[in-house]
Amino acid sequence: MYAGRYLWWNVIAAAGYLFFSIYFYYVSWLAIRVSGCSAVVGHCGSLETQLNAVVRPYGLLACGIIVLASGVLRIHFLKMSPLWGLALFIWFGASSNFFFTFGNLWFANVNVADIVAGLPVEALFLIALVLFMCFPVELYKKSPQGGLRLIYYVAGFTASYSFSFTVANAESLRAYVRMLTGSEDMVQATILFQQKLRELLSMGQESTLPIVIVLALFISALSYLVVMRKAPGGGAAAAAI
Repeated sequence: MYAGRYLWWNVIAAAGYLFFSIYFYYVSWLAIRVSGCSAVVGHCGSLETQLNAVVRPYGLLACGIIVLASGVLRIHFLKMSPLWGLALFIWFGASSNFFFTFGNLWFANVNVADIVAGLPVEALFLIALVLFMCFPVELYKKSPQGGLRLIYYVAGFTASYSFSFTVANAESLRAYVRMLTGSEDMVQATILFQQKLRELLSMGQESTLPIVIVLALFISALSYLVVMRKAPGGGAAAAAI
C-alpha cells in the first residue's frame, strides 16, 4: 500500500472515529426527534438507546479495523519486519480502552487535561508509527546503509522495548492465560515472568522515566528517517521495486 492510499484510509478512520465517538450522539438524537420516533411507546421509543449501545461501538470497532488492516498492508508493502505488525497490534490493544471511552469522558465534562493525562504511552508509540508510515518512505533503497541502518535499528529496538514493557505491565495477560490454558500453574508462571521482565526493563528506576526516554528516542529515530529520505551519500533514493 502506497503512502497516499495509507494516509487516505487513516484519515477516513480518524474522521469515522471522531464521528462515532462524539458526534454520533447528536446525530442519533436529532434523527429520533425529527422522525417523531421519540414520542412512540415501545421499541421505537428505545431506538436511540439501541443505536448508541450497538451501532456506535461497532462503528468504533470498524475504525480500529481500518487502522490495523491498512497498517499491516503498509508494513508488508514496505518490507518491514513482521515484528512491526506485532508492535502495531500490541500498541493498539493496550490503547483500545482509552479510545473506546474517550467519547464517554468527553460527554462527562472531564477536563481535557485529565483526559490527555490518561492517554497510555502505547498510544503515543502507535500514533508515531502511523504518522511515520504516512510519509513516502517507500522511496528508500531496500537495504539502507551506514547511519540510516543504525537509526532503523534504534527504532526497532525502542519499539521492541515498548511492547515488552506493555506485556510486562498487562494485568489482562494472566486472565488470557487462565482462559486459554485453565492452569493456575501457568498463571503463576506468567506473573513471575512479568515480574522479572519489569525488573529488567525498569533499569533500576521505579518511575516511568525509562519508557519516556525510549519514546523520545523512538520518535527521534522515525523523524530522522523521514527527514533523511535520500540514499547514503546524498543522492536521491530509487523507488522500491
